[in-house]
Amino acid sequence: MWLEILLVLLSLFLVLYRVVTKSFGKWKSLGIPYSAGSFPFGSYNFLGGKHLDALSAEDHERFASEKYFGWFLLGKPVLGINDVNMLRHIEVKDFDHFVDRLSKENNEKQFAGGDLNKIWTLQLTSITGDAWKDVRQAFTPIFTSGKMKGMLKFIKHTAGDLTKEIDMKAQKGEEFELKDTFGKFSLDALASSAFGVDGESFTNENSVFVKNAAAIFSNSNLELLGVALKFVPGVPQILNFLKVNDFKPKETRFFRDVILQTIKARKASKERKNDLVDLMLDCIKDDAQVDDGDDEIADQYEKDMKLNHSKKSKNNLDEMTVVATAMVLLVAGYDTTGMTLSFLAYEMSKNPEVQKKLQEEIDQAYDESDGEMPDYSVIQSLPYLDMVIHETLRVHSPVGVNSRVAAKDYSIPGTDIVLKTGDMVSWNARTLHRNPEHWSNPTEFYPEHFSKEAKANRNPYAFQAFGQGPRACIGMRFALLEAKVAVLSVLRKYSFMPGTKTIEPLVIDAESQLAWVKGGLWARVEMRDGF
Repeated sequence: MWLEILLVLLSLFLVLYRVVTKSFGKWKSLGIPYSAGSFPFGSYNFLGGKHLDALSAEDHERFASEKYFGWFLLGKPVLGINDVNMLRHIEVKDFDHFVDRLSKENNEKQFAGGDLNKIWTLQLTSITGDAWKDVRQAFTPIFTSGKMKGMLKFIKHTAGDLTKEIDMKAQKGEEFELKDTFGKFSLDALASSAFGVDGESFTNENSVFVKNAAAIFSNSNLELLGVALKFVPGVPQILNFLKVNDFKPKETRFFRDVILQTIKARKASKERKNDLVDLMLDCIKDDAQVDDGDDEIADQYEKDMKLNHSKKSKNNLDEMTVVATAMVLLVAGYDTTGMTLSFLAYEMSKNPEVQKKLQEEIDQAYDESDGEMPDYSVIQSLPYLDMVIHETLRVHSPVGVNSRVAAKDYSIPGTDIVLKTGDMVSWNARTLHRNPEHWSNPTEFYPEHFSKEAKANRNPYAFQAFGQGPRACIGMRFALLEAKVAVLSVLRKYSFMPGTKTIEPLVIDAESQLAWVKGGLWARVEMRDGF
């Protein structure tokens, strides 16, 4: 009996070993430099205490002199890209070859299981092909400048709660963890702007909004191992059959129910606020028409984001697809913007001359607005504020590793490499953002990297904080507006000072889904003279 069991387990191991290792010779056979793979994780042991972003960055630096190199994700060969001109082809010029971040097959494996897991297969960052194009086209009008102007009043209100919180920190004089505070602002701003819901992040220390959002972006080694096991042949089918909900089921259910209840209440009241809820309802209506125009195409970046898609009706978007998209906008927006504001405050505490210059611009904007928060057009026109935020995103990108899957065979321009359908490419924003070829002071916090002159002299594809092209972050405008309002509100009255609890040099926490740091970021805050 035991012998038979042992033989079955051995056979399963050998099959798994063969599945993982069968492509490990690919890059060598093509004469492409590569990071060797090993069983079972491929090139990077993501259970070894280092974040995937950090592991990937090490290889991109090791192969910095190469335009590309090979590596292995589990058993999947991936072509790592260092050359920004190649990225332009992949992200924009030849986008029709690289529509998807992951293949549909891998997406379904990653979230195999019950109904709550399936919601994540429908999110905007996961869906593929024409299904992604339909959803992207339907949700793009949410983030036009006209819609942003309408949401500004909600962001301003939440910024008032933020300044009250900062004021209490200033009075206590104690250092505090930055993301704990700025994450509250980000989540409440999104909840109120998009759903008309009060997240109670500042008023209720037991806010379920904050706890559930934070939990989604924290992964234990056991959870990471669970994801890896889903790529073992037969495991996804078993999970689907048993309808196992193993990916953050409690948190997923919470946000699903909040969104569904909000939609239901809005339908019943028939009130229209032109917020995300109304636009979601428009997506579900049979007679809804896509508003694919935009009133503010400001630069080449946003022109590249435009998606040319022939479908003009949204009537096949079912309710759960819309809910999944809304959920990822809410949850992902919370973590990325909260992180960015925290890193910005940290850098202000470390770079007082930058903080002082930014405060001078903020003071002038307030003075010209009679002491009130500037209006939308003024907020968007403040150059140094924009430079500081983008420099924060350069130095501290929330997401390092990005990937695309070839939808059809593709010959990479200027090379003899032919990517087959299903082949993956990747790049790392963290190393691109520190490449001295593109940045004059790559290891410093230097906002002048984003002056008009510097941007005009730099390849635009060297900056990848939001991605580029049609698959770039759809919520970029909202995130930037949200960040700008927070910075204006806080630095108008307060200055950040260095804390003592931050673990330096900063190291990415291996248990963070995005690129948050071990131990968090800590600072003190002082009220400025005259306030």
